[in-house]
Amino acid sequence: MNKNKKRKKNKTGHGSGLLQMKVRRLQILIPGGQRCNHPDLLLSKTLDYIVHMKLKLRILKALSDMYSL
Repeated sequence: MNKNKKRKKNKTGHGSGLLQMKVRRLQILIPGGQRCNHPDLLLSKTLDYIVHMKLKLRILKALSDMYSL
């Protein structure tokens, strides 16, 4: 039981710092992400960005297929 308490304590301590670092990286990668002060807003912007990039990729692929010989 004592080992479980240690794991939780260590996991929480390292996890929150790791999560903050990942959030900062995401804020840099996503356009307008640095203005997002709330994680839910950042996640929403990230989802929108992914959908936008997938749409761009589909359009570019369609254009490429259309003009390829």
